[in-house]
Amino acid sequence: MLFRIGGGYRRLASAALVQLIQSDVMQTVVVATPLRNSTVSRPYAFGDGITIQAVSPILWDVSIVTDYISKHDREELQETRYWLCATRDVESANTESDELYDAARQAMYALQIIFPSGCKNVYLKFHKRRDGYDNLGSCHPTNMKTSLLGRIISAEDLTLARDFDAVYAGVRSAFGEGIVRIQNPILLLEHAMQTGNVPLCALMCVMGLDMLFMGGQKIPFVERIGGFLGLESYVFPLIQDLDEQPSVCVKDVLADLYELRNKLAHGLEIPEQPYRQRYDLVSIRGNVINAGPYSYIDLMFESGLFLLTTALRKIFVERLFGDVREKDKWKTKMTLYEHRFKESGGVTETEKGR
Repeated sequence: MLFRIGGGYRRLASAALVQLIQSDVMQTVVVATPLRNSTVSRPYAFGDGITIQAVSPILWDVSIVTDYISKHDREELQETRYWLCATRDVESANTESDELYDAARQAMYALQIIFPSGCKNVYLKFHKRRDGYDNLGSCHPTNMKTSLLGRIISAEDLTLARDFDAVYAGVRSAFGEGIVRIQNPILLLEHAMQTGNVPLCALMCVMGLDMLFMGGQKIPFVERIGGFLGLESYVFPLIQDLDEQPSVCVKDVLADLYELRNKLAHGLEIPEQPYRQRYDLVSIRGNVINAGPYSYIDLMFESGLFLLTTALRKIFVERLFGDVREKDKWKTKMTLYEHRFKESGGVTETEKGR
């Protein structure tokens, strides 16, 4: 009896020893990217190791990338309230593959699809220690700029908590399975927010929409997107801090967006009317939302940006990913959206733009 009890104790001791060894071997690695302080107001825990959290303190004194990040940038990063993080427990922090960078970047794609708020687009790899976060490496894509509305609306106003997991899963599947029809619009969204040139930003967003809906010409582009999103739907979300709803509807901008795409794609000058003229972004109550200079081409960029992100979010949240992946299924859906467009009173020009 005593022997069996002793054996039991030995087994418990062995199990405890294994757990102790594993705790010593397994290390927590985090790839984190800073968020603008207006993007969120609290931490979040999503699935698959993705979180929004504080990353503090960062142990810059032992960081291997200190020489590559200026003191000013370090101080700015230190002041960041929340970071978007991809976390894994691994055997060795120093040998962790770049897969965690991919996870963090795709999480940022998901966040921008939910709300195109822009970001520094800097990804820092950390070993999480008891005394703080030890920086082991970094990745520095070009930062993503935002628009007027991207600066005055937060991601929390656009169903971040509800939709993130579905959007992130869709993004991961698109890249993991090589679904080009979804991959390219996501990459064009990133490039549009990186370029800093308003006409080119608008062009890339329209290209992304064109690829997603297999338009190729003006009429199918207008009818399919109009039928998918709804002609009377607002392009922009409610600005909760101002309690103002921008009045622009989907039907107001689709044709002009594609015409702008045609001008740019063929190397033509952007016409004064309407694109380079002053434009006021007005709410449904008649109040002007843009405080500074704003033109119609600014509206084109913002409209293209929000139409593309709204379409992608809708595809992921409504589980249409499988239809988009299968060309024949998605073509059938296109016919449905064209019918919806016409049944809702939509009218397109007979001339087909190229």
